[in-house]
This record gives sequence, C-alpha cells and structure tokens, in this order.
Amino acid sequence: MIRIMHPLALCLLAFAAMTQAQAQSTDASSVDKNDPEQVLAYQGDAVLTQHDIDAAFNRIPEEHRLLFIRDGAKVDQMVRSLLNARIVAEDARADGYANDPLVRARIEQAVEKELAEAWLEELGRRAPEADYEAMAYEDYLAHPERYSTGERLTVTHILIGTEERGDSDARELAGELKARLDKNPAEFEALVLEYSDDPAKVQNKGQYMRVGRGQMAKPFEEAAFGLQEPGEISDPVKTAYGYHIIRLDKRYESIVRPYDKVKDEAVARMKHEHISGYRTRYLQKLVLDPVVFPEGSVDVMARRHFGDDLGKDPYAETAADE
Repeated sequence: MIRIMHPLALCLLAFAAMTQAQAQSTDASSVDKNDPEQVLAYQGDAVLTQHDIDAAFNRIPEEHRLLFIRDGAKVDQMVRSLLNARIVAEDARADGYANDPLVRARIEQAVEKELAEAWLEELGRRAPEADYEAMAYEDYLAHPERYSTGERLTVTHILIGTEERGDSDARELAGELKARLDKNPAEFEALVLEYSDDPAKVQNKGQYMRVGRGQMAKPFEEAAFGLQEPGEISDPVKTAYGYHIIRLDKRYESIVRPYDKVKDEAVARMKHEHISGYRTRYLQKLVLDPVVFPEGSVDVMARRHFGDDLGKDPYAETAADE
C-alpha cells in the first residue's frame, strides 16, 4: 500500500493555516511523519492524529489518492467530517447512548462491514501476479471494439432556449426556422449567429467537432446519430436547454486505435479484471451455504416492528382524508 503521510501532513497543516484563523499556527517541519499519534488537526477537544487520517485515507481507492490529496476542498471536507463525527460521538458516549443495545448492534454491524471491505481490498493486493501485458494484447486482439474510437460526428446546431422566451414560444420559433431551412439550407450559418442561444456560438459558430456517444444530451444524441447524409437537418429536438435544430456536417466511422496508444488502458483493464475475478472466486468458495430463513421468521420480525398495522392498507388513510 502506498503511504503518502508526509505530504498529507503538510497539506493538512497548510489547510489549517489558511482556513482556520482561530487555529494555533504550526510549523510543518515539526511534524514527525513516523509518529502515528502526531496531532494533525483539532477542534475544541476533538483531535485527529496521523493514525486517524491514515484510516480515512485508506478508504479512498489507491489510484485516486494523489488527486484527492491535491484537492484542498476535499481535504477540508474530510477533516471537518471526521472532527464533527468525533464531537457528536463523544457527546453520545457522555449521554450513555452508546450503551443502548440496538446502537451497540449497529456499531458491531458497521465494524463487520468495514472489516469485510478492508479485507477484500487487501485480498486484491495479495492476488497472484499475472502477465498483464500479455493479457492486454490478447484482449486487444480479441475485443477490438473495446479500444475503438466509436462512431463520431461533426454537427452544427441552432439552440432556441426556453429560459427567457418559454417553451411554447421557443417551440414555435424553432418550427419557423426549420421551415426556412427546408426552403434554403444555405441559411444555416446565418441563422446560428442570429438566433442561437448557445453562448459558444461566438467561438464555434454552433459547430461541435468529432463528438461521440455519451457526450451529448440523449435526445440530441439520438437525433444527431439518426442523420444519415452530410447536410441533412433534423426537426427541432427538445432537451433541458431548449429546442435544437441539428445539421450533420461529417460522419467518422469507428476505428480501432493503435495498440501503443491504448496499451496502458488495456493493462489497467486486465489488472482490474484479474483482481476482481480473484475476489469473486474467493467469495464463491467462502459463501457456499444457501441463505435460510426458518419458517415464519420474517413474519415474526415484521410483526415485532409493526404489529397490527402490518395488515393495513398504507394508502387507505390518505385516501380517506382526501
């Protein structure tokens, strides 16, 4: 497991200096990165040590940790959340609420869940190594569609927004513009500049180049990919932004990217699949017995909670009130 404790300590100390005017100034050079009890942040009597931050940081997927630690807002949120939880939990202990049998059961369930998740993560790290590069190249040859560009389009659109003019007026104007384009398609660029509410038209004149599936609002995407020939213009299409009139400018067929361009992606995919498969096989071996509910046990549980209300129609009271 990668441990980035010294940069983390510096980041937290910098965060404290910038965002907590009331906090005591601390010299980052005084932080002992090897001391798990080193205080990194506190609020009143609530204290967070390196060990506490280690535990929270460990829950973040390893591949996301560096980006996380560089994001001051996320570090801010994590520290505040941990401190708030500690303060509230201490108040609950002082009240004796932590000794409530149901609360203790919830705590035990939370511990089991965290332990199970941490153990599965550790099993992933212990998975036998494999020749990921060889697996990646085999996958590239067997499943070229995974590494293709996908079909792409260059399109130009006119957006008639609904925010200022309202839906009915926007729909009517879009219909009028489509009728004009049916008579004179060459007007398209001029109508973009005159009528389109897309603020990007100043830079791109309404044209979006080499867009693929998943990059556009679904109705826009379906209409755009439904156009067959360059120059073909769609009927007005409604999205959350308003009404779009779309012209297909060029269609690019899907091509398989060269292996050297996708090698890292393919290796990462194979590593993920290998580790996921290892965990799945572990669970399949471990959890062999079927889940059994003794006869009547679910009914007993339900009646313990709801009693005679269990048989009532949940909508009957509402309907009577109406």
